[in-house]
Amino acid sequence: MFEGYFLGYFLIKGVTMTIREIRKIKWNGKNQFVKVDENLYVEVTKTKKVFKVLFKKEGKQIKGTVGDVNDVTLTEAKQKVLALRGKIQNKNFNEAREIIRAELAKRQSKKDKEIIQAKVKESEKYLLKNIISEYMATEDKKDQGRIKNYIIPALGNFDVRNMSHTDIINNLIKNICNLNKDNKKANTTKNKVETAKELMRLLRNFYKFLFLHHNITNNPASFIDKSVITQIIGENQAEHFKAITSLEELQKLYAKISKIKTYEETKNYHDVKLSTKSLMQFLMLTALRIGTARHLTWDMIDWNDNVVNIPKEITKTKINFRLPLTDETLKILQILKQYDKKQKGLIFKSKNGTPITESSVNKHLKRLSNGKTTSHGFRSSFTTIMKERGENPIIVEVQLMHKVESSVAQIYTRTDYLEQRRNLLKKWENLLTTKTQKKSDGLIHFDF
Repeated sequence: MFEGYFLGYFLIKGVTMTIREIRKIKWNGKNQFVKVDENLYVEVTKTKKVFKVLFKKEGKQIKGTVGDVNDVTLTEAKQKVLALRGKIQNKNFNEAREIIRAELAKRQSKKDKEIIQAKVKESEKYLLKNIISEYMATEDKKDQGRIKNYIIPALGNFDVRNMSHTDIINNLIKNICNLNKDNKKANTTKNKVETAKELMRLLRNFYKFLFLHHNITNNPASFIDKSVITQIIGENQAEHFKAITSLEELQKLYAKISKIKTYEETKNYHDVKLSTKSLMQFLMLTALRIGTARHLTWDMIDWNDNVVNIPKEITKTKINFRLPLTDETLKILQILKQYDKKQKGLIFKSKNGTPITESSVNKHLKRLSNGKTTSHGFRSSFTTIMKERGENPIIVEVQLMHKVESSVAQIYTRTDYLEQRRNLLKKWENLLTTKTQKKSDGLIHFDF
């Protein structure tokens, strides 16, 4: 006669009922469940009648409220049961219970909350802002800054497993000027394009990291290359750094720097430190990027071969580079050795042992050159003057760490032109350190 007990409520066995029959049911002093159809019941209480569902999975009951009989029609209640039956057909007890309660908006039990919280926690693990910290540890400080200032603010709340290229374009590339407010140069097209290129490099590498360590195969950044970036932002407008291309002016500037009295000599707080003076000379003589030169360390120097072995981690092009040393650059390093007895860590460093800042170097150069050049301008001076003098442009470009051959040609080229570049830098050194002489004809001549 009875199907069983349900939370202390009485179940009355019956066949499919009509809404008229349901309305006729009277409360008999006890809360009771009357079967209306398969998996559908009516709970009869003193004050109301409510449609209920009851399913069994793995020997356990799953129950839920469809709605008040006065608010939900019998047809709607049956349709809801039919829909639920289809959704939970091949589900286990826990899955079925979660589906039913979600569909019926029933208040979650403590166990249900724990299950959902566990899923939320698992999902939060894959939010970019949480998982990218593992990858950041593998990058240098400059790239870590790009990640903190741009990538995390734009994409931090996205799940890396289902992020799309549209998410990256709309939230990062199109919004690049609004992310790092401290970057005053970010409004120029050049800086937007260059920053976007660096960010895409980081994102592509980040997704390679996710593939290797978390088996995530999605890589929404893979097809966002320079051509896509320029279509969105605009063409990169070339920016010309201030540079001196007059050899006479460069000679005078190098002489000025060489004659500077340093703090180590005078103990005057306002004087230039030896490491800063040496770095300015080194940049002029080698045409290195300041971002690379300021991170050089003593252990990179091969004193036997007179070469600085520069690792790719501190180069813009991310390639290993051998810098040949000449007489003047060796002399600069030898002087620094006398003041740095331990010869550990950075070669050109500030008082607290950190790299000398680019702004500090440029401040002195602008003063000494009357605003005509910066540290990066030395690279333009070098390439302009040496090419004008008929030097091999390939050797010049290799010294600048520029790509000079196609990818196919690079495969077959097994040299970095070390000795040719050493000879080139010797010629450049002779030009910079040769004094001008005035002759009787009124013209300026150089003794090369």
